[in-house]
Amino acid sequence: MSYNMLPNSGTMVSVLQACAALAALEQGKLLHGYILRKGLDSILPVLHHAGLVAEGKQLFDSMLKEHKIYPSVEHYACMVDLLGKANRLEEEATIIQDMRIETGPKVWGSLLGSCRIHCNVELAERENRRLFELEPTNAGNYVLLAYIYAADRMWDEVKQGSFLEAKGLRKVSGCSWIEVKRKIYALQSVDEINMHIEQSHALLLKLSTEMKQNGYVPDSRIVLYDLEEEEEERILLGHSEKLAVAFGLINNSKGETIRISKNLRLCEDCHSFTKLISKYTNREILVTDINRFHHFRDGVCSCGDYW
Repeated sequence: MSYNMLPNSGTMVSVLQACAALAALEQGKLLHGYILRKGLDSILPVLHHAGLVAEGKQLFDSMLKEHKIYPSVEHYACMVDLLGKANRLEEEATIIQDMRIETGPKVWGSLLGSCRIHCNVELAERENRRLFELEPTNAGNYVLLAYIYAADRMWDEVKQGSFLEAKGLRKVSGCSWIEVKRKIYALQSVDEINMHIEQSHALLLKLSTEMKQNGYVPDSRIVLYDLEEEEEERILLGHSEKLAVAFGLINNSKGETIRISKNLRLCEDCHSFTKLISKYTNREILVTDINRFHHFRDGVCSCGDYW
């Protein structure tokens, strides 16, 4: 057995991702120092979503034309995701139809995610039947479709989402992690005020009220219930990333950067809310969601609203 084995770039990517998932800044800094000392920084793969559609298509096309490499399902899924985020949904669907290999759930899932982002009910219904055939027990797919219907106020279709219970499936709850004084706290999305997060919820309510007077409009498209406006806003304020931001504002030192990680994609309302909070409270806020890294400062996000 060799005692001289050292971690390679692949190992370091996995460890760094674990630190990012837990918002473990101090451990991440130590690993970053090791990476620099060992010269691994130049070969670590980088994923960030920059919206470079033309460049992405060129690279995708060059695989076969220049390098005689036929794209795999994973390559198609990346291309579909790239086009979808740029709202080029019909072009996205055409690529799927022209695939010469069996499409998998990653490809269809990327298309459904694009329909969710851009609220395209017609395309979601037309093209995503195959996804539900491939993954009949994936609750996330049914929830995505329900969000698409809810954004278009199609409540009868949303109510059919009770099929989750009928199939014995459960929606994954949103959870955010925040590091405060070298201790990591987990906050769950809630629909009701909980005594443990009552202070955070009170601060969110205060900030929301003040920001609405300065132009903030809650985005209720992502609420899966046909409710009065006040009730919809209450549910939006219960999202885990908002609770984590408020928790950080309360417990971090004044001016200290707030660092959060999230197990799901940031919703549109939380993204807009956090941009405004960063300006309103003069704080830097860093959020890593399942898709990418967001750096909020002075009312602007580093993702350019593309995530």
